[in-house]
Amino acid sequence: MDIEEYINRNYNGSKTWFCEEVKQSYNLSRISKVVSNKSYLAGEHKILKKPDIQFKGEEYKTKKLIIQEAKTILNFHGTYLLGKPLSLTGSENKVKEYQNIYRSADYNEIDFDIIDSIGKYGDAYEYVYLDKGKNICSKLIDNADAYPVYSNNNEYIALIEHWTSTYKNIDSNIEYFTIYYTDRVEQWNNENGNLIMVSSSNNLSGLPIHYHNKNDIDPNFGVSLLEDIKPILDEVEDLLSKLGDSIYTLSLSPLPVVTGQQIEGEIDKDVVGFGLSLEFGSDMKYINALMDYNTIKMYLDKIEQKLNMVAHMPSIVGGNSNVANVSEVSLKLLYQLADVYSMIQEKYVRKGLRKRFNIFDKLLELKGIMFNNDDYVSVQFNYSRPVNNEDLLQQLKIQYDMGAISRMSIIERSPVIVDTTQELNRLKEEDVNDGDSRDDNLDGKIVN
Repeated sequence: MDIEEYINRNYNGSKTWFCEEVKQSYNLSRISKVVSNKSYLAGEHKILKKPDIQFKGEEYKTKKLIIQEAKTILNFHGTYLLGKPLSLTGSENKVKEYQNIYRSADYNEIDFDIIDSIGKYGDAYEYVYLDKGKNICSKLIDNADAYPVYSNNNEYIALIEHWTSTYKNIDSNIEYFTIYYTDRVEQWNNENGNLIMVSSSNNLSGLPIHYHNKNDIDPNFGVSLLEDIKPILDEVEDLLSKLGDSIYTLSLSPLPVVTGQQIEGEIDKDVVGFGLSLEFGSDMKYINALMDYNTIKMYLDKIEQKLNMVAHMPSIVGGNSNVANVSEVSLKLLYQLADVYSMIQEKYVRKGLRKRFNIFDKLLELKGIMFNNDDYVSVQFNYSRPVNNEDLLQQLKIQYDMGAISRMSIIERSPVIVDTTQELNRLKEEDVNDGDSRDDNLDGKIVN
């Protein structure tokens, strides 16, 4: 099913079909989750709804502790997978062209923003295009504005980018629509009161690339890691806030209790060091609560342990492990969960990168740059795991001495080299210069 058939079947061929599409319940539900995650990352947590209480006859503002640990977890996974730039490998001439594109359009930054978006919202949308200078660029579409259209057969057939601007002191909402078809891009808005198409242009690169991870419920959309860890983080914030209230109200501010008759005066609830006169046989004491430290500590430790498991976080990152004398093998085991998560994410990023590279080839062909059928480009992810580079380089050297690996492969796998093409060019220049030097020396020996 193509987009025209989809419009005819669901919207009777309406030219403004996209207005109804963005209002469908499944789209509203998905966008609502995106906005909710954005609000959570901005500090709007469940704990803020905790009610205040009455304490010693006055209103007591209960603690509402916000811990932005979700940002730390998401930043860790984003930088772990793509904190270091990708290494492009493959045919020399094709890799050279791709690296020029990556440098000119800052694609390393775009790659990081993509994995960051997938972690926060489960999806990312990238539109590749030629700018006015005929340079290949990419635009990332905000998840809150993106409405991909899938047919009944789960075919990706269009994408709607929709947002609303509310100007101050103006009682009107202006809606903007950018509709990406496979062959054209249309822009609509209602700035003049009526919804009209303001521009239409050819689409040279096809539909925006939809990156997403695995979702067991809906195969067309991803699921955010934030959705998995929010319930645990909410529990941690709730417990720590209640503990803070308990320490202040029950331990640091106990209630005085008098048994018998007080001779004169009243008891001040908040003073320390005052004398109190009581009748013979009377008693006065402070009542406070004894908190079960071991039970509370065990509960918090278990929550932290489960959070690390669900978030694929090495316990060593949170300061929960002793890192003294940690061997290389032990370090790999500590980061095993992070490796597993990154390997899964890597699969979906690679899938999107293959689509991006196909678009690169198509746009380069329009610029007159052609490649052979056997030319290819692949990527290598450089995880930000602490490693002993000396051991790795020693292993590569041993393989090279055995004749089991080429110099090209060593350069591609070296942790200290990012631009493989540039490094190979430098080596060729050095080989040429070394050859010239040897020829000069040889000529000198012959003359002498």
